[in-house]
Parts: sequence; structure tokens; C-alpha cells
Amino acid sequence: MSDLEFETRLDRMFAEPPHFADGELFARQVEARMERGWSLRRLVIGGAGVVAGVVGVGQMMGAGLFLKAAGSEATAQASAVGKAFAEVLSASSNLGALPVSPEVLWMTAALGVMALGFAITRATQEF
Repeated sequence: MSDLEFETRLDRMFAEPPHFADGELFARQVEARMERGWSLRRLVIGGAGVVAGVVGVGQMMGAGLFLKAAGSEATAQASAVGKAFAEVLSASSNLGALPVSPEVLWMTAALGVMALGFAITRATQEF
């Protein structure tokens, strides 16, 4: 049989954590460390974005994309993009030939869109 008085005392003893004299100092130190970590992450992510942007612009300039788009070749480029898009659409009809079913690919795409939505929601809540 269980002793109800003992169990009640035991529950009361472990229901609340003990209070320490330096509890406030510890909490402030942990918060400062966490904030420092977030600042570093934001800095690293921002730096990676800047580097990626510079690399992307450098590749577009190396390919002469800006010069070609400025001239009369803009219409030719637009038609080439249209043809490439049509090829992608025709290739998507051959998804059954892949070793993975088309449903898996569509589900992966849907999960990616959901993850992007969650990331945007999280980012807007933090800023």
C-alpha cells in the first residue's frame, strides 16, 4: 500500500525547483549567450547572401547576359527561354520513367513550399 502523506510530501518537494541566490545572474548570462549566437547567425547568413549575390552577378556579367538583353537580341532571348520552358514542361510529362513515382516528386515539391512558408513566417515574426 502506498502512503498518501509521504507521496504528497514528495510531490511537493519535487514540484518546484530550488531557488538559488544567483538565479537571476545565470538567467541573464544564458540570455546574453543566446542573443550573441543569434547575432552571429544573422551575420553569417547575411554574409553568405551577399557572397552568393556577388557570384551570381559575376556569372551573369561573364555570360554577357546584360549586354545581350540590352540589344535587339532581347526578343531572341525571350523566345529561347520560352522554348526551354516548353522543353521542361514536356520533360515533366515523362516523370513516369523515373525510378521514383511522380507522386513522390510532387509531395517533395509541396513539402518544400510548406517549408519555405514556415521559414517566411518565422522570419516575419522575429523581425
